Parts: sequence; C-alpha cells; structure tokens
Amino acid sequence: MRPHLRTLLISLLAAAPLLAQGGGGVQFRDWKVPTGTAKPKTACSELSSLTSYEFSVYSTALIPASATVPEHCRVSLMVQPEINVEVNLPTAWNGRLYMFGNGGFAGEPFDSPGRIGNRSRGLKAGFVTAATDTGHSAAAEPGGSFALNRQKAIDFGFRSLHVTADSAKRVIKAYYTNPLSKSYFDGCSTGGRQALILAQRFPNDFDGIIAGSPGLFYSGTQISRAYWMQGLAQNPFPASKLPLLAKKVYDHCDAKDGLKDGLIDDPRKCDFRPDRDLPRCAGSDRADCFTSNQILALERIYSDMPRQGKRYFPGWPVGAEAIGPNGQSGWIGQEIDGATGPGAWTSYARNFIRFFAAPGTPLAGVSEADAISRFDVDKETANTVFARQILDATDPDLTAFKRRGGKLLMYFGWADPQLNARVGVEYYEDVVSKMGTTTPEFARMFLVPGMFHCGGGIGTGTFDTATPIVQWVEQGKAPDVIQAARIVNNETVRTRPLCPYPQVARYKGTGSIDDAANFACVKP
Repeated sequence: MRPHLRTLLISLLAAAPLLAQGGGGVQFRDWKVPTGTAKPKTACSELSSLTSYEFSVYSTALIPASATVPEHCRVSLMVQPEINVEVNLPTAWNGRLYMFGNGGFAGEPFDSPGRIGNRSRGLKAGFVTAATDTGHSAAAEPGGSFALNRQKAIDFGFRSLHVTADSAKRVIKAYYTNPLSKSYFDGCSTGGRQALILAQRFPNDFDGIIAGSPGLFYSGTQISRAYWMQGLAQNPFPASKLPLLAKKVYDHCDAKDGLKDGLIDDPRKCDFRPDRDLPRCAGSDRADCFTSNQILALERIYSDMPRQGKRYFPGWPVGAEAIGPNGQSGWIGQEIDGATGPGAWTSYARNFIRFFAAPGTPLAGVSEADAISRFDVDKETANTVFARQILDATDPDLTAFKRRGGKLLMYFGWADPQLNARVGVEYYEDVVSKMGTTTPEFARMFLVPGMFHCGGGIGTGTFDTATPIVQWVEQGKAPDVIQAARIVNNETVRTRPLCPYPQVARYKGTGSIDDAANFACVKP
C-alpha cells in the first residue's frame, strides 16, 4: 500500500468510532418535541446573498421531507481561509440551535454516517443544526498533517468552533421570522474537548453544553501516549493475554463497591497492582501467567506518568481490559496495536509528534515509524507550548460561562480505553475547587462504569444527555439522575441510573441488579 494511502486509512480508522455523539446515538429521545412555530421569512435560495468578506455561501438547497428528516433548507458556506460549515434550517423551527462536534483530527465530510445521524436527530426535534470540518479535509490532509499550516492548526484548536456558531446564528437571523431563543453544543471525544473550549474561550456562544469523554488535556494525552508506547516497545504485551488480564482485574475489583455485577464502579477504589496481583511465570511464558517483562509493561501503563521529575499525567484506570460486545478486549486497537495496524494511541501520538511537535526542530522529517521512539517526552519546546495553548481545554475558571447562565453537562466512561477518565474527573474537581461548592448549580459530571469510548463496552452506555441539558437550561431542572441502559442485539439487558459526581449508584439490596429502580444515587 502506498504510504499516503496507508496514512489516510489509519487516520480514518482512528477517527471512525468518534464520529457519532456519545450515549448510543439517542439524543432527544426523551424530549417531548414542541410544535415548531417559527417560519421562514425568505426563500432558501435567497440565503446565498449573505456572502460577505467573512464567509461565502456557496450552496443552498431546500431538502424535501423524508422518513428521517423534515423539510429543511441546507446552507453550505466557507469561512476564511478554509473552514467549511453546514447549517440545516427546518421549515418548522422550534427556535433553537443544535451544533455538534467532531471526532479524531476532524475534517470529516458532512455526509459521513455519524454526522448524518446527528443532523437527523436534531432536525427531527425541530432544531437548526450546525457542523464544521474545522478548516481542513481529512481526505486531502489525513491525520494531523493539516497542522503544518499554523492557521489550520488554530482553526482546529478553537477558532472554527466560534466562527461556526456565529455564522449559524447569522443565517438563522436572515431566514426566520422569530429570533433565536437558545443554543446548544454537543460533542464527544474531540467534540468533548471542543465543548469545553467553548465554555472556557467563548462563554457567550451556547446556553447549554454537553462534553462527552473530552480529550481536554490534548497535548498531555498525546505526550503520555508516546511515553506508554515507548514502554510497550521495550516490553511488549501480547493481545493473547488480555482475556486473562481482564479476568484477574475484574476478580480483584468487581466486588469492591459491595456488588458483584461485572462492573467496576470506581477504578480508583481498587488497589490493583500487577506486580502483586497477577500470577508470575516461574520459567517460560505460558498462557496462564505473566512474564516479568509483561508485568513491567502493565506497571508502566497503570502508573502515573512522570515528566521532568513531576507527575504529569494520571495512570490508566483499570476496567478497559474487559471483553466488549465484539468479543475483544477494549485495549485492542486502542492501547494495543491490532492485527490491522497501529492502534489509536500509536496513530494519534505519531501524528501529534510529526505535525505538531516536530516542525522546525531536529525531529522534522522524522518517519512515521520512528516518531514515537525518537520523541523526548521530557523535553518542552516552543511547538509543544504552542500546541498546549491552542488545543488544551484545561482552564477551570468558568466564571463567565456561569455568569451568563450557561449549563455544562460532562460525562465519561470509566472503562474508556481511548481517553483517560481520571483526566476528566480531575478537571471537574479543579472546577469545583475554583468555582466553589455551588458548581453543581451550573456544571455536573456523570461517570459510567464499564462504558468504553463515547459508548459501548459492558456498561449502560446508552443514554440521552440532550433532553437533560435542555430541561436544565430552559426549566431550571438540574439533572439529579440520567437513566441509562445496556442494549445488546437491540434488547435492553440492564438499566442503571447515572449519578452526578461524586454520587454513585448503590444497590438497595433487593430486586434485580439489572433494574435501575433497585438503585439509588448516594454519596460514596
């Protein structure tokens, strides 16, 4: 396979699981859709006249109603230099804007399956929907290669989000008789990072924000991935041992919360140590034990990452080793490279090093294969500082967002093998420390035991966060619980309440452990 095609394939595979929003794709499922009363005041085609110095409307089309969407006007525009934006305006509008985020390195086409699904759910609920490619095409500039252009790197980091929201609002104002009443943003993974960027940098853009599994410490995530993959290069861990590892982890941790239910309620409560708790092979490598090198590999992954002599990034929580619905461990294709090529950790770390960290340094021109091995995780450069400035969403000061009445709903799967849930928890705790005990009045976080990245896994990974954020913003009804389900082959096999952190769901002592009614949210 030609090198550029291989790079494209890897980038698309890495981004593929991230295209849809989290929670199983059921946003607005629990919302009673109000009748749309706002009507267009102009023809869809006339919106092309909005073209100005700031942006160019290059396409308008009235899309007829179908089984999946109502009639709507689709406006395609470009903001300088290359930020493509799509705005869809239903003929019967509920007065609200719903913008959804990106996955991976972004650059997705607007007709990708995940984006079609997000758009359809928003339109069916009567929202204007908006989305962006963040300023580049993943097909033309795969992976992080777009970041060689400094402006595109900035657009990916934060600028595209604000100008997309602003452009959508200008189109709305030109099209409808009624003004915009409320605006919402929904994203998971990269989209979750975007959500927090909006709350921190652009607090006036959205009334309600959903930040799912956010890659908020973006630069640190990529640097830590390089550190862990360097360790795995020294001490490889075989995929064949993952089922045994998962069994040992869950045997040790499952019942720590008082209920043996196949889930680890809070990995931080489980003192699992590979060097102490795993069977060690006395001689040659066997299927029922772990060699000293394999244990060293796990110790590195589960331990905090040091950088320049200080703790830099939290070690990986136990739980993602579990065998998921596809019959494979959550680590396969994420932490551990799969049979089809590099996993997500490898792919994203390589792209970050080559296109964000390397330009203008001795690493410039480093090969894809050598990027991680040659990267010095302890060395701070102007490039890594710049990457942190434009990509990270770690500022806990949400004063302006709170002052304007904004509401933030965060969630994270405790068994996420792609992004570290401890980073999300520590960020939320930083917000509480900065903003005080009233933080839950405007910002809440929900943790999902057993859920993989943005959904899936062995936990109750299907839930609607869009309805709670709308009710919180518009009715003042803060979400005290979110009902979640585990669905297997289109059948609900378990329901559980998701509780606002630090509360956890505790079994009441009677009834089925697969019925949410038999659990209550309590302080740990």
